[in-house]
Amino acid sequence: MSSRRPVALAAIIFLAFDASPAAACRGGECYDRVRLPDVYRTVDRPVVLRPGYREVVETEPVVVMRAERVLVAPRRVEYVRTPPVTRTMLQEVVVRRGGWRWETTYGPYGERRCKVPVPAEVKLVPREVVVAPGRRVRVVSPPVYAMRERAVAVRPAARIIYDHPPVVGRERARVLVRRGGSAWVRAANW
Repeated sequence: MSSRRPVALAAIIFLAFDASPAAACRGGECYDRVRLPDVYRTVDRPVVLRPGYREVVETEPVVVMRAERVLVAPRRVEYVRTPPVTRTMLQEVVVRRGGWRWETTYGPYGERRCKVPVPAEVKLVPREVVVAPGRRVRVVSPPVYAMRERAVAVRPAARIIYDHPPVVGRERARVLVRRGGSAWVRAANW
């Protein structure tokens, strides 16, 4: 018994130091737990270098000055009364009538009465005489035109919208496809 003890003790020490996975599974199927690395792949992916935007441009109207003939006053028809045509003439006007009067004279033979004619007193008075009566005359005034500058829009104001698309580039990147972990793998027999 004393000889068996050192042998058993040597066998236990040998088994303890020879603890490889293959040594542990001598008669059956063995699996080892292994660490799996992360799996990466390099891919091309689109990257926005400059975002798209909308630009609004408002243009001014184009205006040109044009000279044009403009009616200032329309044609008119008026009726004007002309004054009558007169002439100054001298007319005799009796201021005092003529007639008779008695004159008494005294002479050597006594008193004498005589009937003496008295001439009429006439005065020349100027007088306006109508030679031609006044008339109603038709007067036509032609239309009056003037040249004036007028603003004419050649092109109206406009609002133009420009859509600028985004600028997209390609970028190579390393992408994680599968996260690593642990797995059981069949152990190789030694």
